[in-house]
Order: sequence, then structure tokens, then C-alpha cells
Amino acid sequence: MIYATFVVIVFFLYLLFRDTMNRLQYIQSLRIYWITRDTGIIGTPVVSRAFMRQTGPPWWVGTGVQFRFKTYTFQIGVLKRRSSDLLNQLEGRYMDESAKEIRKWS
Repeated sequence: MIYATFVVIVFFLYLLFRDTMNRLQYIQSLRIYWITRDTGIIGTPVVSRAFMRQTGPPWWVGTGVQFRFKTYTFQIGVLKRRSSDLLNQLEGRYMDESAKEIRKWS
């Protein structure tokens, strides 16, 4: 019974994570994301806090936990928000002053 349960869990994990290396995967309704990367560096901590910023639409931002095993890292977390555009994604902001006025500041 335990062996059959283990086989089912491994098969489910295989279906869940196949062809997902270095890609953001998420379940939008639950606001959960996961990323499996093959670029882990041996010197990084085994468990650490992590963040994620999607650099293309739909611009998700999230925080979570990252686990490292040899040269692989697995990150799982919660999607915090969806930015509306690239300026918000890069944490920029619109200024009331013009470029000419900003140059006069110094």
C-alpha cells in the first residue's frame, strides 16, 4: 500500500514538473507559483527567502522560499500582485517635474 502511494505521488510530481525547468508555473486562482531552476550555485544556502518578478506580461510579483539541492533550486511562493506595465514592474514612477527641472536640483 505504501509503495503504491509512493509510486502515485512520484508519477503526479513527474506530470506536474515535466518540461518546466527554468519556467514560471502558477495556479492563478490559488495565487501559488513555483520555479525549478538548474542554475543553483553550490555556495548559496540550502533554504532561503526568495522573490520573483515576471519580466513579461502578466507582470506577476511574488515572494516565497527557495530550496537548493546540488546545482538545482526549487522556489515556491505566493503571488502578491500583478503590475499594470513595465514601469511598475521595474518599480519606477512617474514624476511631476520635467527633465529640465530635475537637472536643476544639483
